[in-house]
Amino acid sequence: MNLRQLITLCEIVDKGLKLSAAAQSLHRSQPSITRQMQELEQELGTHLFLRKRNKILGLTPQGREILTSARRIIREVHSIRSASENTGAVVRGEFTIATTHTQARYALPRVIHRFKARYPQVRLSLRQGTPVQCVELVARGAVDIAICTETPGDPEDVVGIPAYRLNRSVVVPRGHPLLRVRPLTLKAVARYPIITYDQGFSARWILDRAFSERGLEPDVVLSAIDADVSKAYVEMGLGIAILATIAFDATRDKQLRSIDARHLFPPSTLRVAIRRHGYLRPYMLEFIRMFAPNVTRDSVDRALAGDRVTPPRKIPEL
Repeated sequence: MNLRQLITLCEIVDKGLKLSAAAQSLHRSQPSITRQMQELEQELGTHLFLRKRNKILGLTPQGREILTSARRIIREVHSIRSASENTGAVVRGEFTIATTHTQARYALPRVIHRFKARYPQVRLSLRQGTPVQCVELVARGAVDIAICTETPGDPEDVVGIPAYRLNRSVVVPRGHPLLRVRPLTLKAVARYPIITYDQGFSARWILDRAFSERGLEPDVVLSAIDADVSKAYVEMGLGIAILATIAFDATRDKQLRSIDARHLFPPSTLRVAIRRHGYLRPYMLEFIRMFAPNVTRDSVDRALAGDRVTPPRKIPEL
């Protein structure tokens, strides 16, 4: 038994038990990884996979236990290598984060600036998408972490750690009639064409549910994944926007006004999503601490170990 075999086992599982996908990811031939698994099963004296003809249907009970041990071994090897690589004064490495446009544009710039100043030799990359796409990237191991709002159902291998609450605001052009409505009501908002997030965002489900519970049908004229695009169309007079409050910048959005709507829509939870049984280098943990000081090291360790993270009673607003 060797480390390469254990990595191959984990990759097969992470690729949905598809040998061809695992082979492509590992830059090896499919017969090669098939042979590795056969040799590992022979050495261990047990079957790892449930098979039907040449198709893998799942893991055997023994296979699941061995997979857990394999992930732990790989994590420890990464830890040893990381300690060796970072013994010098300069820390080097790569770090990939999946996030949405709103977080990349409004929540992360200052954190990234601080991080790059501290770790100039770490190559940091952002991949943007919807929250669902972000957690899928974490599940596949394509990114190290994701920073995004909640999704309808996370993949089994992903754990989300609550970091912040995101409230909503209604963004309108200067002089809009809604600026004179006190207090703002959903009925008043529903009178105007609405520009808001795409269906892949929790904000959209929250919006739809809030209107539905009051028997209102909003006229959503545009769905977007980019808050800046939404605001541009508001400036053009195509409608009003319902966006995360952090997406409004008074110094930049001088032709627009923001109306607090936290009393109309419940907040979303902005989370740090990580992979169960994964490994995060020390500088990745430091990035999480910079972004969300309220996220404890203990909660990250429990998430990495595969435990469910209980949300704190009070989550700060962003």
